[in-house]
Amino acid sequence: MDVQQSTGFVIWLTGMRRAGKSTIAAHLASRFAASGRRVELLDEDRDAAVLLDGLGASKEDHAKAVARLGFVAKAVMRNGGVAVCAALSPYRDARDQLRKEARRLVEVFVDCGMEKLQQRDPEGIYRRALAGELTQVPGVDVPYEPPGHADVTVHTDQLSVADAGTRIFQALVDIKYVGPTEFGRLTGGQRPRRGKPAKGKAGKAKAAKRPAAKAARAAARKAPRKVAARTARDRR
Repeated sequence: MDVQQSTGFVIWLTGMRRAGKSTIAAHLASRFAASGRRVELLDEDRDAAVLLDGLGASKEDHAKAVARLGFVAKAVMRNGGVAVCAALSPYRDARDQLRKEARRLVEVFVDCGMEKLQQRDPEGIYRRALAGELTQVPGVDVPYEPPGHADVTVHTDQLSVADAGTRIFQALVDIKYVGPTEFGRLTGGQRPRRGKPAKGKAGKAKAAKRPAAKAARAAARKAPRKVAARTARDRR
């Protein structure tokens, strides 16, 4: 068993309605369960909806929803389990507060373009909201605040559920919440990527400059010694 398996954590999936949070959360939870982890799925649109009884669409009620789901998620984490939470949670400050409290929390931004969101919306919520026929729809007439520093972002209009899951599992390896062996069990035998790739041309240019900079520093260290040696000879 990997050392990381003895410690719990929270995976918090946030995103607009119909972005795919529930689908990805269910995939993550099933993979963790299959790998032998203790896992709890907290989806505000499914069984966890009972925790949000009596709440409305105000900013204060959205904050209470995050706090209630977060309370259960933290209890799961403290007992060594993985809490996978799927929640609209449209306001950044409520999510940031939960991150401070939980500490071992991985924030996943489930992103999706409006065109695809409308295609996945059989009730026509977005269409009606954009037409002004419906109010209190986050991302249309009231804010949805994307994470400022998400641990991982998955674009569900570009990735399959399995690929999105693999990207999240890789992020867990990068922050050492999951080990390479468990990554293999979670992904059906894949190996995690080692290290972080350089970011475009800037990363390559920076890497190319390192040998030259190292040589310059070495020359600078040697220069004072040569000067001192010449000065000593001159005095003789």
